[in-house]
Amino acid sequence: SRHQHVRCFPRLRAQYVAPYQGMTNNDKAPEAKPWFIQRAIRALFYFATGLMKIALLGYCCMRAYRLRMHAVRMYGYLIHEFDPWFNYRATEYLAAHGAHKFFRWYDYMSWYPIGRPVGTTIFPGMQFISVWIWRVMEMIPATSLKIPKRFWKSLPKVVAETLPYRGRLLKFGPMSVNDVCVMVPAWFGALATLFTYLLASELSGSSSAGVCAAFIMAIIPAHMMRSSAGEFDNECVAVAAFCATLWLWSRCIRTHRSWPFAIPAALAYFWAAASWGGYIFINNLIALHVVVIVVLGKHNPGLYKSYTLFYIVGTLGAMQIPVIGYAPVRSLEQMPSVLVFLTLQVMQMCDLFRRRSPMKALHFCLFRTAVFVVLGTMAAGVAYILMLRGVFTPLGARIRGLFLEAVKTGNPLVDSVAEHQPASEQAYDSMLGQVRYLAAIGLLFCWHQRSPSKLLAFLYAAVGYHYSLKMSRLIIVCGPIVSVLAGYPVGFLIDWCLEQ
Repeated sequence: SRHQHVRCFPRLRAQYVAPYQGMTNNDKAPEAKPWFIQRAIRALFYFATGLMKIALLGYCCMRAYRLRMHAVRMYGYLIHEFDPWFNYRATEYLAAHGAHKFFRWYDYMSWYPIGRPVGTTIFPGMQFISVWIWRVMEMIPATSLKIPKRFWKSLPKVVAETLPYRGRLLKFGPMSVNDVCVMVPAWFGALATLFTYLLASELSGSSSAGVCAAFIMAIIPAHMMRSSAGEFDNECVAVAAFCATLWLWSRCIRTHRSWPFAIPAALAYFWAAASWGGYIFINNLIALHVVVIVVLGKHNPGLYKSYTLFYIVGTLGAMQIPVIGYAPVRSLEQMPSVLVFLTLQVMQMCDLFRRRSPMKALHFCLFRTAVFVVLGTMAAGVAYILMLRGVFTPLGARIRGLFLEAVKTGNPLVDSVAEHQPASEQAYDSMLGQVRYLAAIGLLFCWHQRSPSKLLAFLYAAVGYHYSLKMSRLIIVCGPIVSVLAGYPVGFLIDWCLEQ
């Protein structure tokens, strides 16, 4: 070092001058501000930017709600299309007769002249949520509050247009079942925007990316086509449930101690399963995420606890829905999640045995391999016997359509529906727009986060794109991930600018 060099060569001592020692008072650098002032300024800056992000998030949610209310402003409180009309009739029957009769209702007006056993052929989550909202609003007295003129006059025009009655009136009270069913898609469209923000923030580690993702989710056509007011269909509620499930799953594996969040994640999965048959997509996506984490050597006790809790609570909840029943443990399309769950149990059992009987790495590897071979062979034999006895159900026609040509699923009803045909480039352009190219750039920003949930964005994009290629209807599941990935580059650029 320089000091050792001076000690070794005395002639250089006279030439060496300590820092600032040879300077005059005018030449010295200015003194730094006290550390507490710097911290206070930084804290104030972060507080201001945090408030700005909250305000922007609120604007995105309100904007999503107002855009979806266009049909109500133009035509009033009307239910659109055939499926939403049936869902409205089911909700009306549930509100009038209760859950007991609802699950035993045989509707002779549907599938005429055969009729339809509604309780065992419908995903009732949307109907139950609508009835609960209707009953809560029945308990609220009709209230109308006028906002002072000087307040709404002071609001920017952009903000005033997003508020109900342009900020001049606050009105709430009881609503009819019809009006609630019309409004549910718009309400849950705004809620899906909020959950997209939470999901993007968790996956990216950046709240700025979350705000950008929420802004895109509020206006992306892939989501708006199923969440406009009056479009009372299953997807309007299910997309919000999907985003909530993935956010809570990502949250429960953030650290080794975050596993208790697996319980609300399982409850959100139950909400998704009760709302739409697409819950199988979320179930297998999370199972695939766990497999990738284990293969990459990131397995830990927190992951084991998280997935075990998620699978047990979520599966038991899904099995309470009559249309699902024992499908989570019988249908072939849900077998991957069952295998992942059993594999984690075997791995945990091997780890417990190793703690009690310490062994070298090579011996443990051979021991674990032998256990998997023996148990795998036994499980394969049992599965073969159960398959011969008809315990397992084959793949559904729609699931087969994801892996076969759409015109060869074997079900003429499925093959004839335009939504079940492969997606075209025109469909992607109209439903996802140019933002999908920004989302492709966002894939490059999925790898630097420390949380294992960073892999979920890439897996979601790959699986969602594959499924939507086979069935154009599933472009709707691409809406949240395209919004999330498109928010990555913009959000990280904003964060960099703020740090400077």
